[in-house]
Parts: sequence; structure tokens; C-alpha cells
Amino acid sequence: MDNSKLKYIGYTLKKLRKSMLLTQQELAFESGLDIRTICLLENNKQEPLLGTLCSLAEALEMEPSEFMKEIEKDVRCAGIHKQKFE
Repeated sequence: MDNSKLKYIGYTLKKLRKSMLLTQQELAFESGLDIRTICLLENNKQEPLLGTLCSLAEALEMEPSEFMKEIEKDVRCAGIHKQKFE
């Protein structure tokens, strides 16, 4: 994934976490990750490794490919909204 899309990983992660009514602590527990990692990812301060994305997807009860498609969808939506205001 190119760097211009990385900023949407945090947005998508937070959106999906909240849609499942999970706290960062709960997502950290379910994914086996540290809560600091969840916070850093959601705030786009850390680039996730592939294994991290897979752990998050599993914790969010989705396939990694579904998680990536959700990120791509958010990237496309952001591009559409950006074009409307240019």
C-alpha cells in the first residue's frame, strides 16, 4: 500500500472498532496487540506490519482481504469528497 493511503488505515481501524462497540483496550486484548500500538495506528503514528493487519482483521471478525478492501473504500470516498471541494 502506498504512503498516501497509509493515513486511512487509522481512520478505518477506528471506524470499524467503534462500529463493533469496542474500546481500544478491548481491541488490543482481542488482537493480542498492545494498547499503545492500537493508539499509534489509529492516529497514523505507526505503520502496521502485515501480521498486525491480520491480527486486527481477525479481532474485527473479518478476513484480512475484507479489512484491506474497507481501507481502499475509505481512500476512494476521501478522494471523491476532496474532488468536490477542489
